[in-house]
Amino acid sequence: MSAKTKIIVVYAKELILAGILTVLGLVLLLVLILLLAPKKETTAQAKAPCHRPGIYKSELTLGGKTVELETILEQDRIASIRLVNLDEAVTTAYPLLEPTLDEIAGQLCQTQSLESVTTQSGAKYTSLVLLKAIEDCLEKGKP
Repeated sequence: MSAKTKIIVVYAKELILAGILTVLGLVLLLVLILLLAPKKETTAQAKAPCHRPGIYKSELTLGGKTVELETILEQDRIASIRLVNLDEAVTTAYPLLEPTLDEIAGQLCQTQSLESVTTQSGAKYTSLVLLKAIEDCLEKGKP
């Protein structure tokens, strides 16, 4: 049996180039992992209150009548939203007001975010007026 010896010729220039490319690839991979990894909140940020607890009101003027929108905020959530001093004339003139508010309030109490609220296509302007009033109440309740 004869053992055949294989000779491999490796040039120093190729070794250096392979080493540099390997290091650059590892650095790129590390940067991508750091950028795409979810950020952890500190305990102070996680426990910071979202709202000042209380009852906040915003006024809507509809057909010459004033209606108050009342938002009850707890420390970490929106508890409820309702209309106060709702006159029967306003209810008659604006029949979509109460059902639209009920739908928006249900979504807000569930998701706790104005961005995730979807509105009915038939009550577009009513929804916009109500969302603006709710946004005013939430601004008043910011810590």
